[in-house]
Amino acid sequence: MNNKKSVIPNFFTSLNIFCGFLAIINALEGKVVTASWLIFLAAVFDLLDGQLARLTKSSSSFGVEFDSLADVVSFGVAPSIVYYKAYFASMGILGIIISFFPLLFGSVRLARFNVIFGGKEKTKFVGLPIPHAAMSCASFIIFNYYFWDEIYLSRIVIPQLLFVCILMVSTVEYYTMPKMSFKHGRENTIGMFMIILLAITLSLFPHETFYLLNTAYILWGVIRYLYRLVKRDGRSKKTKQPMHKE
Repeated sequence: MNNKKSVIPNFFTSLNIFCGFLAIINALEGKVVTASWLIFLAAVFDLLDGQLARLTKSSSSFGVEFDSLADVVSFGVAPSIVYYKAYFASMGILGIIISFFPLLFGSVRLARFNVIFGGKEKTKFVGLPIPHAAMSCASFIIFNYYFWDEIYLSRIVIPQLLFVCILMVSTVEYYTMPKMSFKHGRENTIGMFMIILLAITLSLFPHETFYLLNTAYILWGVIRYLYRLVKRDGRSKKTKQPMHKE
C-alpha cells in the first residue's frame, strides 16, 4: 500500500465490487437483467484493474487479495442470487443449494488460483476464470429476456450451471488477456486484434452476441483440452508399442 501507483488499480477494483453490490441489490428487487449487466460491468472493471496494475507496475499482495474479495462478491455472490431470483426461487431448498454452487465453486477457484500464482505473472488460467463463469449466468439471462422476456431455454439452466462450476475447479486451461503492447510477439498481437474485434461486435450487438461469445470462449477451452488429451494419448500408445523381431 506504500506505492501510490496502486491507488489507480485499487480504485477500479473498488468499482468492481461496487457493481457487484449493485447487482445484488437489483437481483433482490427482481431486476435480474439490470443485475446481469452490472455483473458484466464489474468484469470490465476487473479486467481494467489488472491491466492498469501491470502498466503502472504496481502489483502488490494487497491488490491480489483485494481483487479476490471483490471477485467473490461480483462473480460469486451476485450470480448466485441472480440465478436464485430468476429461476430457482420456486424450487425450495433444492433451488437454494443449486444457486449456492457458483459462489462455492467460485470461491474454491479463487483460493486455488491465489495458492498457485500468488501474485506472479501468469501466462494461462488453470480452470475457467470466475468472471467468465459469472458472465455465463449474466449473458444467459440477458439473452433469454431480450428474445423471450423470460427464461425460455429453461432445460439447459441446471446443466449449464453445473458444467461451468466444474470447469472453474478443473485443469482445463484458458487464455489470459493479451498484453496491450506490440512488443510481446506475434501471438500476443493477434490476440489484441481478436479482443478489439470481439469488443466491436459486442458493442454493436450486445444482447444478441454476449451469451454466444462467452459460451464460445468456454467451449474453446474444453475443445483444446480434449484435443491435447487425445494427442497425448496417441503419443503414449506409440511409445508403448512392443518392438517386433524379424
